[in-house]
Amino acid sequence: MKYGYAAIAILGLSLLPLCTSAQGENTTFNWKFEEASKLVEENLFNQSAEIWKELQEGQPENSNLNWKLGHSYMNSYNQKTKALPYLKTAAEKRTTSYSSFNIANYDPFDSKEVNAPLEVDYWLGRSYHLDGQFDKADEYYSKFIAECGENHDLKKNAIRGKEQTANARVLMAAPKNYQISNVGPVVNNEYPDFSPVISVDGNAMFYTSRRLRTDSSNTGVIDLMAGLPFEDIYVSYKDRTGAWQKPEMLNISGQGHEATVNVAADGQTLLMYRDDGGDGNLYESKLVGELWSDPALLGSDINTKSWETHCALAADGNTLYFLSDRKGGIGGRDIYRVVKLPTGEWSKSQNLGSVVNTPYDEDGVFIHPNGRTMYFASKGHNSMGGFDIFTSEMADDGTWGKPENIGYPLNTVDDDVFFVTTADGRRGYFSSDKNGGYGEKDLYFVDFPENMEAEGLTVLKGFIIAPPGETLPPSTILYVTDKATGEVKTYKPRQRDGVYVAILPPCKEYNLDYRVNDKTVHTEDIFVECESAYQEINKEIYLNPVALDGPGSIVDLPKGSPPGSKEKGEKVVPGGKDKTGKDEPLTDAQLKEKRDKHVAPDATFIDEYAKYYAYNVKDIDQAEAEWKKFIDSVVGIMDKDGSARLVIEASASHVPTKTFGTNENLSNQRMEDARKRLIEAVTARGKDTSKLLLEAVNHRVQGPAYKGDFKNTEKYGKFQFVKLKVH
Repeated sequence: MKYGYAAIAILGLSLLPLCTSAQGENTTFNWKFEEASKLVEENLFNQSAEIWKELQEGQPENSNLNWKLGHSYMNSYNQKTKALPYLKTAAEKRTTSYSSFNIANYDPFDSKEVNAPLEVDYWLGRSYHLDGQFDKADEYYSKFIAECGENHDLKKNAIRGKEQTANARVLMAAPKNYQISNVGPVVNNEYPDFSPVISVDGNAMFYTSRRLRTDSSNTGVIDLMAGLPFEDIYVSYKDRTGAWQKPEMLNISGQGHEATVNVAADGQTLLMYRDDGGDGNLYESKLVGELWSDPALLGSDINTKSWETHCALAADGNTLYFLSDRKGGIGGRDIYRVVKLPTGEWSKSQNLGSVVNTPYDEDGVFIHPNGRTMYFASKGHNSMGGFDIFTSEMADDGTWGKPENIGYPLNTVDDDVFFVTTADGRRGYFSSDKNGGYGEKDLYFVDFPENMEAEGLTVLKGFIIAPPGETLPPSTILYVTDKATGEVKTYKPRQRDGVYVAILPPCKEYNLDYRVNDKTVHTEDIFVECESAYQEINKEIYLNPVALDGPGSIVDLPKGSPPGSKEKGEKVVPGGKDKTGKDEPLTDAQLKEKRDKHVAPDATFIDEYAKYYAYNVKDIDQAEAEWKKFIDSVVGIMDKDGSARLVIEASASHVPTKTFGTNENLSNQRMEDARKRLIEAVTARGKDTSKLLLEAVNHRVQGPAYKGDFKNTEKYGKFQFVKLKVH
């Protein structure tokens, strides 16, 4: 939004002491009335409301002043809930002795006007709608429809309002059993926080905030429409315990509006929105080391002279969905898609069609990592008021199914726009201005009781851990090879903490090759089952193996460390040198060149032990012959080489466990038990357990979705195990 000099000057005047008795009370009233009217023309409703409130308090029965105040509140950035009593008074005091259809009888710029226009009935209906008084809302929507005439701009809004109150009654009569919680005061503060986006591993949350910066660089830099600082982008990372850490403002935040819209699967490519003087465009920025690169406009015809507000990148990086109000669409803002061409460029855009898009606005599109579940906001379909969140599934032929409203109480009668889910589909993150929050808008999460798992989706994630006191080398790369086709994909861990994430399609065997400076530090083969439910493979790799008899926890990762010492604004040049002379991480093109030359090594170990458990069991029987044979191998390697390098893998099925709380905990307990039993067995042989070196650990929950048939040991038993490998 661009504001003229006159508007800024008027705003400045509104902050000064108003004229007093020199020209008389009537002159002062007229001057204030004119000032507030000009602010309304500039869409500065928060500021105009302050003046209308002052004037209304002097004439509380004046229908026009109550209308002006209620209308400004309804169109303000954050004060809609204040409008109802003033609009109600305006409607009650309004006279209809003149023709309702002759708008010339109402002069909005005449300070002597004491009547309200016919539009007050529409806005009073909308205010009752927001307050949940649907019968009253329908009464005033209907009254306005009867009075306004066929060509009034608000008539279709009033008709739509009655449709939405009907939808609201249906949805609120069957509320969903959602458990909604505030993300908490570490992330939220007293300013608006909104538009959260989550990395696939769930360890990084990017969001938009209007807070004051810690360095005070935006103090006094105010967005006139909202009366608040401009939007900046922040990120919070989870520590090893799963707690969100103190948020950090991204180094790419400038002086205008910059907002989060989406993040790539690995959390290292951020898609963002910039206002660009009211044009509104979509950009991308890449994490290079510990800084974000200068945002670059998305290519193809994604950005136009129209308004592009939001986008979502599929997990494979090959399809982008975005919002635009360009000409030729079905409604206001529509969802479009582009696909990645063999050249690496984006294709021309295509409208997603009338099954998803409506004659009303769509926004806030999000694509689940499974690539076929879409969430988006819409004022159409069976919205209960403003934007609601909907979901749609892609069919095998690539068409989108009929959208479904995800229901109340997550959706409300006001705008609900930004919604994303975790990879398992069990939790969603969104922003709301619910009562009891820390600020005007807060970030919330919702836990779904229904089974919303993404079948066939496997997420490989974890940490690559540098030696104590050292940082992760920029050359660290994970190569994932499809052993059937030979296709190789590369993944770069996050520089600050070694976090990495990859999505693995089912029914395939993969080789994982973790390399530093093209030297393998760990490699192994894994197979992703064909009929698996959602699963996470948590694999933690030590660049320098650590003693197995170390701390009580099998992995003692540091909590989120602060970014490096590079200063804000320093130019990031991928593949070059930083200011200390160290190598920067490679660009995507350089990485592709190395990947194409990569040949996956064979994953070889000298010996392996596997223990398959009965339901709810975690212990190893040390008298077992296979266990003793494995210990013989470990001791033999220690005698020969001085130490033994080990990998521990543990697994639990999806059969629920009350004994251990969660299957994730059971899997972790099996891993920890294996470590302890190995230390005990080697100690009994008189060996130095500090020479048992842990190279990698992996624990996961896997196998088919649980169907209540826990006695089916053939179905679930092969996913209840612990495995130890030595070399």
